[in-house]
Amino acid sequence: MELRKVTSDFPDMDRLNKLAQDAFPPEEYLAPIKILELSRKTELDFWGLYDNDTFIGFCVIVRHRTMVYLFFLAITPENRSKGYGSSILSLLSEIYKSCQFTVDFEMVDNSAFNYNQRIRRKEFYLRNGFKETGLFLTYFGVSYEVLCMNRDFDIQMFKEMLRSLPIDGFNPSFFTK
Repeated sequence: MELRKVTSDFPDMDRLNKLAQDAFPPEEYLAPIKILELSRKTELDFWGLYDNDTFIGFCVIVRHRTMVYLFFLAITPENRSKGYGSSILSLLSEIYKSCQFTVDFEMVDNSAFNYNQRIRRKEFYLRNGFKETGLFLTYFGVSYEVLCMNRDFDIQMFKEMLRSLPIDGFNPSFFTK
């Protein structure tokens, strides 16, 4: 597994664009060109994911003081369920080992059309060392659950990090259950 920095001349940009459009619903989609613009305004790492020379996906990590946030993770359809997601999380937790590692995902809601997918996603993160924080948030009309790895969750730093993201219309609201 190898991470390659995504830049404007990224060789697999067409595949990355297609994956981003296919992997995320419209309310969660952020065009890769917008992610590159965002990376010039904030501490953000945009990685292409490779197995040897095969493009298998991408991830976006937001960095803020001693916290990192897995903002996006997408694996190409033909490479899903092959252990790449777990390998990537393991690699990222090593790269950012001095930081608290956080992620959010669509909140489990038994009335959601993709309920089973949400359950599998949560189980995936829990299997890979993430823990529940008790924090939830809503942005762009979607509710998410927040998990973290390695250290006690610093809720204030997480809120500060998200509120500092310069994304038009991005105004998360936080809640607990």
